Amino acid sequence: MFGTIGRMLGKKAVNSMAELKKVEKKNLMEAIVGASLLVAYSDGSCGDDEVLKLDELIRSNPALAHFGSEISQTTNRISAQLKANFLVGRVHVKREIADIKNDKADAEEVFVNAIAMAQADGEISTAEKGVLQEIGREFGLRLEGELRVDGRAV
Repeated sequence: MFGTIGRMLGKKAVNSMAELKKVEKKNLMEAIVGASLLVAYSDGSCGDDEVLKLDELIRSNPALAHFGSEISQTTNRISAQLKANFLVGRVHVKREIADIKNDKADAEEVFVNAIAMAQADGEISTAEKGVLQEIGREFGLRLEGELRVDGRAV
């Protein structure tokens, strides 16, 4: 009897740990979506090609691909906020970024994804560069030129 209960509790513990990891990575997914859309909307609008690029970036990340429809829901929510009013949306995105800024690996991942979003059309505009520098300051990272973060090539 105790062996069965132990196995059941063991499975529940494993499932609980998996759910906890998913919640932790949800903050990363939301921060990547938010930072990337902040860059995309920095020039006043976000094209379908930019949304497709963001979707491609997130779904190609093994740690985030399991979010499925949550990616689209998060993209739509943050996009609507930025579209309604860039400054209001920016405040919400900064909160998403703040959720992961103490994890250096996650912060770097968000920053590099935001840079990739800015590079999607082949060049980084002045407005995009300004937003990237703002995101970098949140994380304690510097954007050097267009292809380096803290001295390392990205």
